[in-house]
Amino acid sequence: MATRHMMAAGAILLLTGGLPLLLPTTANACSCMAFASPEEAVSVSSTIFLGTPTEKSSDGFEDTYQFDVSRVYKGKVTSVTSVGTLANGNGCGTSYILGTEQLMFLSKPYDVDAEFEGYSCGPRTSSDFDVPAAVESVYGAGYAPEPGGPTALGLRVDTQTVIGAVAALALFALGGLYWKRRRSN
Repeated sequence: MATRHMMAAGAILLLTGGLPLLLPTTANACSCMAFASPEEAVSVSSTIFLGTPTEKSSDGFEDTYQFDVSRVYKGKVTSVTSVGTLANGNGCGTSYILGTEQLMFLSKPYDVDAEFEGYSCGPRTSSDFDVPAAVESVYGAGYAPEPGGPTALGLRVDTQTVIGAVAALALFALGGLYWKRRRSN
């Protein structure tokens, strides 16, 4: 009989102890840190550029934007680049307004399949300091982006890729001619 009471008490403890896990709570998936100065705020990103989003694609979890880059302040950026962000604000994701030039504070991709990853945290033009002035005070006037970037299909096309593809097609054609001649003999 004592064993039965102990088992009942254990079951009640398990149920009441696990009950808080079943109740809905507020999710805090994203928290942004405070910066001591404007210079610190603009220094934490690995890449900073001025660019205009021209296209957006989404798979429901991740949004990918194509940017035409006009000025680079920090990092290595091509004139057309991709920026991924988690969709719908999940995990600090953000969104960008197509056709509107903006100063971008980005990092190398972690959760997205793009050249850079954007977050809702970081300095914005709505900050209590002049963001573009802080960027220029830390990094200077910036420089032109490197030519190139991904195509509309998200593929990077460069001279070596084109030469390699042409060479592969030529070898394939020669192989076909050789096989056809051997077969006819």
